Amino acid sequence: MKTTLIAAAAGALLMTGSAASAQSVNDLQCIVIGNVFAKQAKEPQQQKAAEAAVYFYLGRVRDGATAAQLKTLFEQASKPLNDTNAPQKMNECVKAIQDKVQLLQSLAPPTAAQPATTTPQQKKPEGR
Repeated sequence: MKTTLIAAAAGALLMTGSAASAQSVNDLQCIVIGNVFAKQAKEPQQQKAAEAAVYFYLGRVRDGATAAQLKTLFEQASKPLNDTNAPQKMNECVKAIQDKVQLLQSLAPPTAAQPATTTPQQKKPEGR
């Protein structure tokens, strides 16, 4: 699995077209795991969540690292990953994204309450 993970992550980074270094080992692990789950997930919703995770964590990658540096970083980040802990790690990666989305949504101004619907008053019959 480790060879597959490293190759998958390297492929994901090569697709971005730039040298980069991630902010943390966690970010690199989320790129690796997300890429694997995006390709292997059987449920469309899981596949989309994994793809979103790959893009999210690729967006956290900074410019400046060489290919040799990246290879070393990915090898180090991939060492603790295995078939047993990969699902839990994927859930942690997705949860971190969900937490960021909720944080951003909390900054949005509250939506105005819908005006209460009122029934039109009936006209009183005019008497003579």
